[in-house]
Amino acid sequence: MKKTIYWILLIVSLLGIAGAIYVVNVVNTLGSPVLVTKNTIFQVKDDQKDWQDIIKNLKEQNIISKTEGLDFYISFRKLSPQSAKYNITPNMNTDQVIKMIARGLLTRPEVTITIPEGSDIYEIGDILSSGLDFSREDFIQATKDFDKIKYNFIENNSLQGYLYPDTYRFFDNSTPEEVIIKMLNNFQKKALPSLKNNDKLSAYEVLILASIVEKEVFRPEDRKIVAGIFMNRLKDGMKLQSDATVNFITQSGRAQSTLDDLKIDSPYNTYQVIGLPPTPITNPSFDAIKSVVEYQPNEYYFFLTSRDNPPKTIFSKTFEEHTKAKKQYLP
Repeated sequence: MKKTIYWILLIVSLLGIAGAIYVVNVVNTLGSPVLVTKNTIFQVKDDQKDWQDIIKNLKEQNIISKTEGLDFYISFRKLSPQSAKYNITPNMNTDQVIKMIARGLLTRPEVTITIPEGSDIYEIGDILSSGLDFSREDFIQATKDFDKIKYNFIENNSLQGYLYPDTYRFFDNSTPEEVIIKMLNNFQKKALPSLKNNDKLSAYEVLILASIVEKEVFRPEDRKIVAGIFMNRLKDGMKLQSDATVNFITQSGRAQSTLDDLKIDSPYNTYQVIGLPPTPITNPSFDAIKSVVEYQPNEYYFFLTSRDNPPKTIFSKTFEEHTKAKKQYLP
């Protein structure tokens, strides 16, 4: 009888020790840090919602180093995996990864995209489609279909001019509408407070002229003078004759228009029509908007950008002076 009790106690002790060792190993597994050194996306697909496959994939993708006891832990906790894309960060451990997948607590991965100052809607569509999961055409169509009712500062059916150029962080599965909302909110915060009438133009006309100034000249100190030149032309009923507006029609990227370009019949061809085009031609920066609001009155009617390095803006009062300047600075 004593021998029987002895063996029973021995077996219980050994099982207890083995159990304790197993528990320690499970704890060590759960507490082990992930192997990734940068944010890493791990996907659980709808047809892969099996813990054995998930654990195998985590190990094969060098996300976790230890798997001992994970099946017991998952079974004991009655955890169920959720299909999604998960952002595994370097500061996580295995327990946090398992719980995140079980709860569906995904972190949506983000991408950083810069929209340069003076980009038009078509250029913005190209930039966005290279980093997000929609096409240029999807974005352009979304700008046409967008419900503008919440944005009472928009004065035209077109969103051109209101998509504020800046560096953004978007979720990688953002929709065109979500992107538009973020850009409009940014415009409302950063540009709208400075967008106001000047002594001759309405706020929307200021935005249109700012979009032209943005493309015509780059130095802030020159922009106010160029804005003043365009104001002189508008006041005297002269054509603006901006190559930037013609390039908006052709989308050619040419700094100077060809003779055929100048003949294009369009309300945006300021070599053919008097006054401003019907909408902005770009999405101007804060600086360009401010340059038109605070334009510098002057007696100039012409300007050109030299081919020097760095380029200079040359101003002229008369057409004769402008012709001489072209021969001198645009050989």
